[in-house]
Amino acid sequence: VICNKIAVSMNEKVSVKKICERFTRHLNKEYLGEAIRKVIIERQCRGIGPDTAIIIDDSDIVKPKAKAMEGLKNVRDGSKETYDQRGYDLLNIIALDKTSEGYDIKPLSSDLLSMKIEKDSLIQITEDRMVEIALASGNKGVYVLDRGYDRRTVFNILKIHEFNYVIRSANRRSLIVDGEEQSFLEVAKSVKLKHTYKTNKKDRMFKCGIKRVSIRLNPHPVAHPETIETWLIVARYCKDKDSRGGYFYLFCDFPGQPNLTMPGILNKALSMYGMRWKIEEVHRHFKQEYGWESIQLSSYTRLKNMNQLLLLAMCFLYSLKKFALQYLAVFPAIMQYKKSFRKHIYVFIYYRLSRLVEICFSSVTRLNIQPHKGKWHEQQQLLIPCIKNGGI
Repeated sequence: VICNKIAVSMNEKVSVKKICERFTRHLNKEYLGEAIRKVIIERQCRGIGPDTAIIIDDSDIVKPKAKAMEGLKNVRDGSKETYDQRGYDLLNIIALDKTSEGYDIKPLSSDLLSMKIEKDSLIQITEDRMVEIALASGNKGVYVLDRGYDRRTVFNILKIHEFNYVIRSANRRSLIVDGEEQSFLEVAKSVKLKHTYKTNKKDRMFKCGIKRVSIRLNPHPVAHPETIETWLIVARYCKDKDSRGGYFYLFCDFPGQPNLTMPGILNKALSMYGMRWKIEEVHRHFKQEYGWESIQLSSYTRLKNMNQLLLLAMCFLYSLKKFALQYLAVFPAIMQYKKSFRKHIYVFIYYRLSRLVEICFSSVTRLNIQPHKGKWHEQQQLLIPCIKNGGI
């Protein structure tokens, strides 16, 4: 995102300098990003159901060479596992549904944050987004979070708003069983692994068990602590009936579906958490295809507004998956995954769609609208010249 390059591509009759000034003026509007975010959440939350995974994860945008960008702080560089790089925090939320054609991903929210400037904490901003999504979706869906969100403040949020959730446990906290507070491992060892959960992979299944426990919300032990009841799931990787692998632990509860049986809770929680990895692919796709870490805007307000504009573009891009087979017929050289396209098209097709959109729109500008049958119509939509019939 470099304003000069965007201005040149506009192909307008005014100077590039004036176009850049216009861009800067709009990007400096404090309300712009918030207005875009609200509309995106409202539109994207349509169709969210009780089996939709709403996946929340924080990432970062590393700017190692930046010096003048407002609000820079040390962030974690995931590729090096260090905290010596300058940059911004990034909070992304997506909705994911399993379908007969694999799955559908809908970007819901993205916040580029400088905790040196923001008045609220990252957890408070996360709660605000969760509430906005709940209001737009009728509090449907299941919030899926990794072990970094295994915090008392997060459990307090889940209790207040009665969210459905699945959180991977960090194995650190004590748990309350039958009114007595015990260590996590002591409680986990008492759970009998009576159930089996089979995954889509032939060589992987889980032996698992479930137990009702309570979590203390007070930061320190008190005589009558405030608590939240939750299900603790203990699962163990297995290749067959006799093999033994490592353990992992989940906290979950589904107050919106009170009729679920214990096996139903187990299956739902493990299935939902199995989708969480998709947001890591979305992080990587956003950064690679849209060059989020190459953004050249010095103002924090402009950065946040541009982040929302990029999210809007990604919402459009991800909505094109339903046309993947049609695009294969028209653009086989771009969309083809060798001979196994139909098998892989529903795995993560968005890199191919990014390439398709880039090629198609590279020859289209605001002043270069292709006429239909040699005639231009006032209400005609922008046509892609690469396709003879004007679009699919």
